[in-house]
Amino acid sequence: MSYINEALKKAQEERDSSYQRYNSIARGSDKTSRLFIGGLFWPLIMTVFLIFLLYGAYAWLAPSDSKIQSSVKPETPPSKDMREDPLGKGELYEKASNLIKLGRFQEAKKLYEAMASLDPGYVEALNNLGVIYIREGDFDAAKENLEKAVRLNPRHVESYYNMACLYAIKGEAEQGLEYLKKAVSLDSNVREWAREDSDLQNLKSLEEFNQLLSR
Repeated sequence: MSYINEALKKAQEERDSSYQRYNSIARGSDKTSRLFIGGLFWPLIMTVFLIFLLYGAYAWLAPSDSKIQSSVKPETPPSKDMREDPLGKGELYEKASNLIKLGRFQEAKKLYEAMASLDPGYVEALNNLGVIYIREGDFDAAKENLEKAVRLNPRHVESYYNMACLYAIKGEAEQGLEYLKKAVSLDSNVREWAREDSDLQNLKSLEEFNQLLSR
């Protein structure tokens, strides 16, 4: 530790020496300082004050960019998406779809209900509401939404398919089969959906069901 003490001592001596030199310079400059204060201080202060005053007046009177931007905003034409979807249904639908993937069905249900309220003809929202109601066991509400979707868009495959699932779950196999036939007639890929779908379990004992899927 001795070398540190020596270094500190040396540094202190250097500071003391510098302080003494500063004092001698300061004493020699007292007269100059008084002359500066007496002769130049107030004119300098007044000059600085006038500069700030003029600058402030200019800043107040001149129309700055920020003032223009805050008072006049150019009209931005709506994007193509906004023109086609002014109610923002697409964004709501995407959020609801993500909630479904996360298993947050009640939150998704509220969004689909909001979409159907904004646009009573929103077939996709009605179809998905029907599916959620089936999962909740509210078959009347499910049927109401799915039937409305089918009426609005007679070529909406998913709505016919979900109607088939609804009737199959309820044990009404014949009606379920009729809706399944309609779905298959619109899209042959429905056969693949039906083969693995446990919701259609009550139809699998029907010969017509197996014939439909074997084509």
